[in-house]
Amino acid sequence: MLQKSRKITFILAIISAIIGVMLTVQLRSSLHPAHKESRSIAELRTSLQKELEKHKNLLADISKYNQLYYQYETALNEDESLSVMKEELARNRKMAGMVSVEGEGIILRVVDAQVNPAEAGLDGGMTEPVIGGYTIDDEDLRWLVNILFANGSQAVSINGHRMVATTPIRYVGNAIQIDTRTIQPPYELKALGEPDVLLSALKLEGVEENFRLANKEIIAEKRDKLIIPANREQRPIQYMKPVKEKGES
Repeated sequence: MLQKSRKITFILAIISAIIGVMLTVQLRSSLHPAHKESRSIAELRTSLQKELEKHKNLLADISKYNQLYYQYETALNEDESLSVMKEELARNRKMAGMVSVEGEGIILRVVDAQVNPAEAGLDGGMTEPVIGGYTIDDEDLRWLVNILFANGSQAVSINGHRMVATTPIRYVGNAIQIDTRTIQPPYELKALGEPDVLLSALKLEGVEENFRLANKEIIAEKRDKLIIPANREQRPIQYMKPVKEKGES
């Protein structure tokens, strides 16, 4: 009888230990829940819109190059092939910024931010600049240019200087240089592209708030007809060499 009582006690002890472990695990899970990333519907919608725009641009590029390939394949004689190549050369010169371009777009002016005279406690129509922490630098202009190009802009210029793939924007001394030319504020950017798309992109990226911290505000203006000049910078050829024809030594 005593042996049976000990056996029952041992079984109850094991069951109690198991229940205790289960309760401990459950309590720890309740006190330290697993962190799950949560994103608002607005953020997800914005990300989806950006990806759809990228997808649309990629499909447009694929269609364009397929059409060009078809033109090369179906050229009937040397004259037609030469015409296709000239058209492609003209398109590449345009993309490289070697010729001026024209179309619809936007103009962005970076000017000193102003406050409401009533808020500043001033009489009359005088305004004062907002006091902030830093000023516009080369990184701010590069960021702004990259946003415009990433959202479909075909050409961008800053204070009349055309931006191309190899154009540097950097601080030299106390001024900002584009290529080898110094620019001074106020800064004016022109961008060719769909005005509504470009303005929406600037708003989504928080451009206005960022420049506001530097005492600046962005004045945007839509234009149905905008002309952006060609890039005039001389670029020396370092690595390309002419191909020698057969028979040449």
